[in-house]
Amino acid sequence: MRTLLDKAAMFALCLILHITLTGDMRPGSVVALLAAVCCTSLCEWLPAARLRPLMPGCYAVMACLSDEFLWFLPTIAYDAMRLRPLRLVRADTSPARGNGAAGPPRWMMAVSCWLWVAPLAMRLFGLGADRGQAGPDSYLIVVVAAVGALLGESARRCDALDTGRTRIEDESRDMLRRYRIRLADGSEERAAAIHTATVNERTRIARDIHDNVGHLLTRAIMQAEAGRLVAEAGGAHDAARGFAQIHDTADQAMTMIRRSVHDLEDDGTDFAAQIHAAAHAFDGAADFDVRLRNDIRTAPAPVARCLSAVIREAVSNVAHHSDAAQVSVLLHEFPAFWQLTVQDDGGRTPHVKAAAPRGMGLADIEARVRALGGTALCGPFNDGWRVFASIPKTPWTAEGGRA
Repeated sequence: MRTLLDKAAMFALCLILHITLTGDMRPGSVVALLAAVCCTSLCEWLPAARLRPLMPGCYAVMACLSDEFLWFLPTIAYDAMRLRPLRLVRADTSPARGNGAAGPPRWMMAVSCWLWVAPLAMRLFGLGADRGQAGPDSYLIVVVAAVGALLGESARRCDALDTGRTRIEDESRDMLRRYRIRLADGSEERAAAIHTATVNERTRIARDIHDNVGHLLTRAIMQAEAGRLVAEAGGAHDAARGFAQIHDTADQAMTMIRRSVHDLEDDGTDFAAQIHAAAHAFDGAADFDVRLRNDIRTAPAPVARCLSAVIREAVSNVAHHSDAAQVSVLLHEFPAFWQLTVQDDGGRTPHVKAAAPRGMGLADIEARVRALGGTALCGPFNDGWRVFASIPKTPWTAEGGRA
């Protein structure tokens, strides 16, 4: 918008000066006006940006040949200074971005941008054909052209500042996004490290309680039972009742410790990590891809061990007995039960839908699931083999207690 306003003001000033000093608009002046309008328009809308600085040079050449073009030279000086290159370099031999053609050398563009000075110098010094002594109108044209050049230089600097400001804003936004991503990644890593450390510490506490305190209580129970038998053999019934009470107290303590250890083990079970490790146990050793979808956030430790064992056995069967290209492992959590489905695509030689012999692996899968009150179905499905398991939540709820 500023450029258009500056050009409109320069054209208006040039027309006023021309009409005031010459008294009329001759046909040559109209041609010069139209040529100036065409050149300044091409400076704005020429598709090839590298060719725009050449337009002021073309008008300056015409101004060297005819004095009529001098009256509108200030507008061309404005465009020349606004579009001049920042620095002179050697010819650019790299292809242009648009059509693969090489652009003009920068020194040629720089010369074209400064060529508007030549007709003014010729007018001041009376060079060329039919040029007499320089008059007041010549000096006035030089002054107006200098003002136009200064306005063009000011516009060029403003455009450069706007471009630099935009680039700095873009870089700052990009840097801010990068920092936010790094902070988010760091927060996720810290949360994962804290979760892993917490799981490891709970597992260590459960193991220490089981290995140390559990063994001591077991020995105390055995000693109390031995003391009761000895007291009964010796007829010391009061001592036998005392040993029996010690035995019952130690047994109750052992039951409470077992319950606490199971709770710690449940809290220290990283369900997602167990499932991921079981599903990708054969990565790099088999020719099929495993697609895992786990919608279960957490589950009790026995359930997690059962599901991971079933997945590992099912994937192992695919690796040993099938040439499948893809295996899908799907885990879903419903209000009343957990569900697992392991399905392979059958590969190039689909499974025969006939009664297949039941191996130890399939029997182990069914036994593990039945031990938790669930059901398991293994057999051909579509073009491949499917392992389906469902484990109820009732034994693990607060109302039903622990099975």
